[in-house]
Amino acid sequence: MSDPLGPTGLVPRGWRNVADQLRANAAVHPDKIALQSVDDGRTLTWGALAGRAGRLAHFLAARNVCANDRIAVLGGNSIEQLILFYAVQAYGATYCTVDVEVNERHLWEMLERIGPALVFWEKGLDAARLGVGRPGEWIAYGPHDDPDADGLFAILEGFAETPGVPPVNGPEDRCVISFTSGTAAAPKGVLHDFCNYYAIAEHQRDRWSLTADDRILDVRSFTWASAHMLSLNPVLLVGGTLLFARGFSRSRFFGWLRTYRPTIVVAVPTVVNMLLERQAADERDAFKGVRFLSCSTAPLMPENHRRFEDTYGIPLVQLYGMSEGGVVAANRPESRLIGSVGQPGLYQQLSIVGPRGEPVAPGEPGEIETVSAQHAHAYLHADRTIEPIRGYPLKTGDIGYLDDDGFLHVTGRAKDVIIRGGVNIAPLEIDAALSKHPGVAEAATFGVPDPVWGEAVASWIVPRPDSGLTEGSIRAHCARELPEAKRPVHIVIADSVPKNDRGKIDRNRLRAMWESTRRDTVS
Repeated sequence: MSDPLGPTGLVPRGWRNVADQLRANAAVHPDKIALQSVDDGRTLTWGALAGRAGRLAHFLAARNVCANDRIAVLGGNSIEQLILFYAVQAYGATYCTVDVEVNERHLWEMLERIGPALVFWEKGLDAARLGVGRPGEWIAYGPHDDPDADGLFAILEGFAETPGVPPVNGPEDRCVISFTSGTAAAPKGVLHDFCNYYAIAEHQRDRWSLTADDRILDVRSFTWASAHMLSLNPVLLVGGTLLFARGFSRSRFFGWLRTYRPTIVVAVPTVVNMLLERQAADERDAFKGVRFLSCSTAPLMPENHRRFEDTYGIPLVQLYGMSEGGVVAANRPESRLIGSVGQPGLYQQLSIVGPRGEPVAPGEPGEIETVSAQHAHAYLHADRTIEPIRGYPLKTGDIGYLDDDGFLHVTGRAKDVIIRGGVNIAPLEIDAALSKHPGVAEAATFGVPDPVWGEAVASWIVPRPDSGLTEGSIRAHCARELPEAKRPVHIVIADSVPKNDRGKIDRNRLRAMWESTRRDTVS
């Protein structure tokens, strides 16, 4: 069998640029819906999307935009944002994405770091808050199909739809700059190449058996690289249909399923947990035609996984990825393993290593490392320095192990491991045990200082409505489920668990909140 990668070992042999993929879809099924908003039903066909991309290509060529020139797009999920996502890359420039709401504190610094030649910003956003005019040329955009609107799409009406402009990029030029999720520190910029985004799309086509008949519903922010990897790029590769919303709405979700009939739903554990909070037995039929629901971004407890499948009657498929690392591992819908994020992804050379970088025995936990064609090109740091990561072992910072069948089990972040008297305790193991209690809706475990053992186990627990959950019942449950050394010493029953914008538990904030409750108790 021939090597599926090119001579550098990093470019898939079948690589095609975005322009060719877009034109192929427009040629095969020009009138098929490519993009549809489930908020208002607005649509755009593959033919129309190719036409908009052709206009933008002429516009950018007139401004002498070159490969690796950066174009920032500031706005929420919309057809217009998606037109720009595909069209900027079809031309061959670099699409730069920033979540305006979440990164308000860092927005100006992030734009300065990017140094865009052009900034397209959505009308209706606060111009002063965005810092319109700094840096680059700023052009507002409104609805692409409103003849009375001014701004970018009105300007583009003056350019031809016919392509006529060959893409300016090669496979190893930059296609996207995204940012990792951050809390206190400024998020890392990630420079993605056209070839690594293509490799990820190939992985998704293979692992999910995607075809042009698939309709993927994704309600996450399109500023996330994860949304590009799991829905935007795979839909382009296979010529399917992307269904999207401005954001997740539990009250409207089942109506979206019935009206737009997706075949795949892409979600995060927070969405799964929200769907399990309500009495939804009568909503099972809404999932008719859905092949599976995908869950990623943050860990999902096995108990909630089973409850979801029992409640709604469709497979839930977990995967594990990183903005800079692509899809590290993923389950196949037909052979998913509950409690695992699946087997290593396409092109992923995955290793589990000990503290000195040595391989560990099968079944033993260690840090997850990969080398892969899915890896991004480099980090873009706050001081604008570029740190290459492609072609080198990428340390994920996550702890896990491979079982005898090659399925990866993620047990926690290396920095979150609790060390009690020299014994390493994985917080996710404790969370999983707690989630088996019928009164626990959500649990998050973390380490806190202990004068004798160094660290003690603390758990922050959200009860299910009307469960009457008590600390005593939790301790009794833990006595049955966990050895004494792993049982929570400190238990806090609260209304919610703090998370960042990606739905990941913010354990640093949890520790600070725990310290605050301790101070209040002492005072």
